[in-house]
Amino acid sequence: MKPCILTAALLVIAAATARSQTVEITPVVGYRVGGSFATVGADSGTTITDYEVEDAVSFGVHLGFRVSHDGEIEVLYSRQNTRLATDGLFTGEPLFDLALETWQAGGNYLFAEEGARLRPYIGAGLGITRLLPEPAPLQDETRFSASFAAGVKVSLARHLGLRLEARGFFTVLESDRQTFCGSGEGCLVHASGSDISQGEVRAGLVLRF
Repeated sequence: MKPCILTAALLVIAAATARSQTVEITPVVGYRVGGSFATVGADSGTTITDYEVEDAVSFGVHLGFRVSHDGEIEVLYSRQNTRLATDGLFTGEPLFDLALETWQAGGNYLFAEEGARLRPYIGAGLGITRLLPEPAPLQDETRFSASFAAGVKVSLARHLGLRLEARGFFTVLESDRQTFCGSGEGCLVHASGSDISQGEVRAGLVLRF
């Protein structure tokens, strides 16, 4: 299912489930770190090279619906424009530009009383991450992903707030699966039981309706 269709379906479900009129739109910007995985030989299974997703700025948006005084459901979009490089202290060699585009649905549990100026929360999301290599010959990849978050919402006014968050993103690379393949050029990676684990600190302006 394409991300736009998935998102539209999730929005319909969210709107039908929501029991209040509170809707939040939160554009966010952050800095994401980490994300390495190993490649193995297709025949022998011997590790050949470690690859590293370089640290970089990210951006995105959350669309949330309040369903109770301490719970909300939301869909999120996040994108990190980065590079894939060989791993090694001071010796990493950039290979090509890479974008990680994440679409997820999930929810948050909010602490403190409704209407409090500060409301800490924890949250989680499930969905897909698209791996978009910049060189035209290489094919896009779509993988299952999850995220877990902890943060705080700060109320600035009735319809305005601030969101501060730390979130971990986990993208699954299927076992014994070749990836970043090009037409007539073979595949760059043969991963085995790997995942891309990243951490991000982010902030956003909450627009509440």
